[in-house]
Amino acid sequence: MRGEMKHRGALLERLIGSSGYVGILSLAFMVVSISYDVVLRYVFYAPTHWALEVNTFLLAFLCLIPAGDVLRFGSQIRITFLYDRFPPAVRARLDMLRATAGLFFCAIMTWKGADMAWKAWQHHDRMSTSLGTPMVIPYLFLPIGFGLLGFQYATLFKTPKKKGDAFPTTGKTSGEKLEVGQQI
Repeated sequence: MRGEMKHRGALLERLIGSSGYVGILSLAFMVVSISYDVVLRYVFYAPTHWALEVNTFLLAFLCLIPAGDVLRFGSQIRITFLYDRFPPAVRARLDMLRATAGLFFCAIMTWKGADMAWKAWQHHDRMSTSLGTPMVIPYLFLPIGFGLLGFQYATLFKTPKKKGDAFPTTGKTSGEKLEVGQQI
């Protein structure tokens, strides 16, 4: 039983890690498709009918799906002006409070997003555009993205931590500070 749980944890970790790579690929596709549409629109006066809609959904995809991978590496934007002034014990408690709140929020968003996707599937909702994208596709981004983010928050409770460092710090040594943290 214990080996099966470790296997599931490793599978979830790989899934969260691969969500970051999928995000990179979707961002690259956005760059290419927007550039393609711009060339067609302003050089040949023949814009695509799909680029705006697809890239709108890819923007939502980029905001949700790689979020767990971003949290795993500690690459999210954090304002640490007051946080850095607390002693390590208080920071550890604040990190656990933040992880608890994040897990709670992710659970609600996963639940409501799955409900929205299910209703869109039942009613065959589609975009009223020439592409006619089924709305279940972008609605599925919510439960998938927040589910992966919630699993990443849950791993913060069981991973061994240095005192006062519950959230990852992108693998730098403790003496180095993140540039963003110093600028804010």
